[in-house]
Amino acid sequence: MLPAGDVTFMFTDIEGSTRLASGLGAERYRVVLHRHRALVREVLRAAGGVEIDTEGDSFFVAFHDAADACAAAVGIQTALREADWPHLGADAGALRPRVRMGLHTGEAWPSAGGYATPEVHRTARICSAAHGDQILASAACAAAAGLPPSAVRRLGDFELRGLPGATELVQLAAPGLPSAFPPPPVRPLTHHLPADLKAPVERPGEERELDRAFAAHRLVTLTGLDGCGKTTLAKAWARRRLAFYEGGVWYCRAGEDLGGALLAALGRRPEAMRPALDTAVDRLREARALLVLDDVTRSAASDVDRLLHDCPDLAILAVGARPLELRGEAKRTLALPPPDAAAAILAGYCEERGAPWDAADCRGLAAAVEGFVPALAAVAELCALASPAVALRRLTDDPVAALGGRGGLGEAVDAAVGSISGPARAVLLELAGRSAGATVDEVLDLCRPRDGSLEALVELVDVALVVIERPAMDRAVYRVPAPVRWLLVGPDSQRAPRSRGLRGAMSSDFAERLVRPVSIDGTRLRAVA
Repeated sequence: MLPAGDVTFMFTDIEGSTRLASGLGAERYRVVLHRHRALVREVLRAAGGVEIDTEGDSFFVAFHDAADACAAAVGIQTALREADWPHLGADAGALRPRVRMGLHTGEAWPSAGGYATPEVHRTARICSAAHGDQILASAACAAAAGLPPSAVRRLGDFELRGLPGATELVQLAAPGLPSAFPPPPVRPLTHHLPADLKAPVERPGEERELDRAFAAHRLVTLTGLDGCGKTTLAKAWARRRLAFYEGGVWYCRAGEDLGGALLAALGRRPEAMRPALDTAVDRLREARALLVLDDVTRSAASDVDRLLHDCPDLAILAVGARPLELRGEAKRTLALPPPDAAAAILAGYCEERGAPWDAADCRGLAAAVEGFVPALAAVAELCALASPAVALRRLTDDPVAALGGRGGLGEAVDAAVGSISGPARAVLLELAGRSAGATVDEVLDLCRPRDGSLEALVELVDVALVVIERPAMDRAVYRVPAPVRWLLVGPDSQRAPRSRGLRGAMSSDFAERLVRPVSIDGTRLRAVA
């Protein structure tokens, strides 16, 4: 009776059988082939394998139990090695055919004396990926058989021709069988990074920061405003790290179901009656791999924590608006790009819109918005329709209008401000009143009446509403980027000179915003001090 339900399939064939037959001649090859078949069938009968088809030197077999199938594969290879084979002469010695084997477990139901299921094709592809004397199996088969770690060597994920997704292959090991083989001759699946539509502008400084963070941490969060280039940087950096993670580099957007998103990235299907995250953890538990989780929020923090706890060789780059605030997390905020990179980014935006401007043309405009990437995107349309010089004049005359008014960048700033605490909004308003920024001591002195001003400053840095500049090794200045400052409190020209001090730099109604709710119809900042 043919197995049904969870069926384990086995394919076997002799490596190089055509060449072997032509070299031996018909009579001697017939002896080898018949001896091979007799040995295989003897083991299959003892293990309960059901022979579905035999063609030439190959076998197609089905098993009710995955453990029986794995034991039969080991038994066949052992029997073939221990059998007596015809001698080809004193110099050549005995001829032993080298058989390659593939095993896979999946749901299947017999029909018309056989099986019509992709699981059969997957098993055949696994067999064709094996070398002579080697037993390859899917990880699903090894798991169904309950094999101990000593009996399995994990080889990684591979793309099998004509089949969707990835298949994790393992090599079965047993005493007396060879263990050293070349890699499977199929394409390994080592990453799931989306292809770039255009070459990203290189930001080596930011990539070195990520390298330093991962040298001592397994979880690094990369934060910044929407549109600042976090995802582009994360993918470019991860692509350069492929050689460091033999378990692969996997990219996914976290969404509402992190486990489901991970399975999709890994090319795996969810298991019935089991949470998707459990299946993902099993896949990554022993892998030295890197996960790039995009658009991740704090609602996924517990799932990320579990991944790190259960998968000791896993590293995670979490990209989002805010850090996850997990133990052992290294936080990195996307800094303002250097002038050359900012000009190249703006030129790229212009090129997308069919404008001929290059980085040299865009340098002045990029510098005027301090290289703030969301602002570069905001002025790109005007720059492309007219010219960088025209866009720069408009920016000088009315920066808020040039940046798109209430749309685009303004919405991104509103969203970031809306996500922070009241004390952070108050500190933001104070810092926005001074274009040159302030040191930690100045912020603490200014905001001393308010509790938690230092924590509020950290919060502002985390969400990239404030940048850190270090004019000297022992001095740090905290500053609101000019485009954000313009949207919050208006152009700098509307305020008094800096010499009047941090409070003196505010207009008469600006200080009132520190103690009163900010109207959404007026300034962009919705805050209660």
